[in-house]
Order: sequence, then structure tokens, then C-alpha cells
Amino acid sequence: MATDITRALKYSVILHLAADGALTAVVPAERIRALQVPSQIRWPFIRYGSPITTGFEATCWSGASNRVTLHAFAETSNAGAGEDIALDICALIVDRMKIFAPADLRLIENEWLSTDIVRDGDEADRWHAFSQFTITAVPA
Repeated sequence: MATDITRALKYSVILHLAADGALTAVVPAERIRALQVPSQIRWPFIRYGSPITTGFEATCWSGASNRVTLHAFAETSNAGAGEDIALDICALIVDRMKIFAPADLRLIENEWLSTDIVRDGDEADRWHAFSQFTITAVPA
């Protein structure tokens, strides 16, 4: 039977991103969050999206395959256009996930699938970009 690693993977991804100096130079570590964020969080920020998890089993391996979405929220500021900032944050996320190596999980697959961007609500200067990954892992 497969093993659900949804929670462990969520925290491993958040800790990985929050510990990355290149990323935290743009988004402070305290603004890299799980699914729930404070209602008055400062922008820019990153949120781990609702994962889609399915079982994974192979010879001697029991884990899960996860569709993970990492969201970047940005607004127009002195740093530039909100849409460009959001896309730059997602590009950093994609780059930094290339070296994702959690201590408590053994990665089988870690693939970037796509990045998309939309305006956040009716605000012309607020943007929401999101990158999707397939991450398959088993407990270490």
C-alpha cells in the first residue's frame, strides 16, 4: 500500500524555499507560506497551493506522487511591473526547485510542468503567477 507524504512534502518544500538566499532576497522567508496566509500579508509573497496526491508504489518503494502548485503574488512597485515581478519569482522558484533534496524524503521524480500568470482580482497592479510540479517521493 502507498504512503501519504503530503504533509511532509509541503513542509520540506516551504523550508527549502525559505532557506534559499536567492529567493529570500526577493521574497522574505516569513512571506513563504503554506496554504493559509494572513489576510493582511505584505506583498510579494509565496504560497504553497492545494496539492493533488496519488499513491506511488514500486518494488520496495511506498510513497506518493504529488501535483504541487507554488503561487507567487506581486504588485507593481519601484522594483517594476507586478506581472514581471511575479514571473521573476516563479522563475526563481523553478530554478531553486531543481536542487530540492529533502532530508526526510527520497525523491523519485521532481519535474516542473508549467507556469501561468493572471491578474489578482480587479486590481490592475496585482499579479498572481503559479508554477506546477510533479514530485514523486518515498519516506527516507
